[in-house]
Amino acid sequence: MAEALKSRELLVNRPEMRKSRPELADAHCHIESLSRETLKESIDYGVKVIVANGVDLASNLKTLSMSDGINVFAAVGVHPEYSGTISDDELEKNMRLARDNSSLIVAIGEIGIDKKFATNERVLERQKLVFGRLVELAIELGLPVSVHTRDALADALEILELKGAKRVQLHFFEGDVEQAKHAADMGYMISIPPMESSRRKRVIKAAPMQNLLAETDAPVNNAVPKDVEKSIAMIAAAKGIGFDEAAAALMQNTRRFFNIRMSNLMR
Repeated sequence: MAEALKSRELLVNRPEMRKSRPELADAHCHIESLSRETLKESIDYGVKVIVANGVDLASNLKTLSMSDGINVFAAVGVHPEYSGTISDDELEKNMRLARDNSSLIVAIGEIGIDKKFATNERVLERQKLVFGRLVELAIELGLPVSVHTRDALADALEILELKGAKRVQLHFFEGDVEQAKHAADMGYMISIPPMESSRRKRVIKAAPMQNLLAETDAPVNNAVPKDVEKSIAMIAAAKGIGFDEAAAALMQNTRRFFNIRMSNLMR
């Protein structure tokens, strides 16, 4: 009986074994270094929603140029790798780009705090200041934020709560179960990449399904958007549900969080 149940779970949660694929959503990736052919391949594979994040002015511009508002949706931001040393003038250019394209973007991201890139206290404080200003910009524009943290989740959560942010994606979630529960209580979304770990599985089990998103962070680890099926399969297995059910729920979560209407997907 145990072997039969295990075999059934593998069949249900391994999309490559299925004859047809449900529509998939990649809630966070980067497309400026991906070819249009790679994007098309993922879309044809079934990834009908791809949320692409910029990290600096050049990638923000390219992300906007490659997004179509049908399957590929742009977010613009300043990654903490750059925010700790960005000039006021360069920051203003990025913020102006977001304001000028507010009807075309679905989020402010990727933004956040990353202590790996904070070589000293001054750089860390600059990261926090820029992060706070970009959170304020998102609230001003009525947009969600896609937040990156490394060894800084508590700092980011403190700023998000201080600023009154309500629509928050905690991209590539690095926290533990208690932090995940706190984030969910705040209404934040916990975004799951296609990299398995026992800690991540515990987080998925603890978080409400309505607070989960699936992402690839492509091209990290040579991923492409269609690799989001690995994230979805991981979520399905941890929740004890079928792949199709998980994919449908995660697509609904992604559309709701980023305010992507069904009419976009049907064009």
